[in-house]
Amino acid sequence: MASEFTDADFFEHVQRYGGKELDWEPFAAQGDLKEEYRRAHVRMVGASITGKHYEPGTVTADNFTLSVMMMPPGAEAPSHAHEVEEVFFVVKGELTAWWEDDDGRIVDTVLKEREMIYSPAGIMHGLRNHTDEEALVQVVIGVGRPQKPTYLDATLTNL
Repeated sequence: MASEFTDADFFEHVQRYGGKELDWEPFAAQGDLKEEYRRAHVRMVGASITGKHYEPGTVTADNFTLSVMMMPPGAEAPSHAHEVEEVFFVVKGELTAWWEDDDGRIVDTVLKEREMIYSPAGIMHGLRNHTDEEALVQVVIGVGRPQKPTYLDATLTNL
């Protein structure tokens, strides 16, 4: 383990949410198809799930991606699966989270502030902001450069 580092090394790894802009681009095409799919990310560590693997102003990581997703009232992250596990931690607001199997069976729950759900690799899962207030969700994906997710609705996978 390396114990030598400079002050600059340290500060290259510090991220401040306050100086970041909401990025609506990763889900813009989904939002064009269905307004409730419109949501934004603030990437902190790692790369985008859109396949864009370099984003200025983010900390590069090999083994995970961390972002904060802003979900407006009524917004939805439709059923999708990743090649790795994913965690959603509710920072602000309240959301409905679900898993969906190949037969269309859905198991869901309401997550409130400081509650989370873990989704294993390959499991279809999604989120919906069922309230009239904005929600903030911390998202962790178990790889530094995630591939595009697979959506239950193949139209979304091909965007």
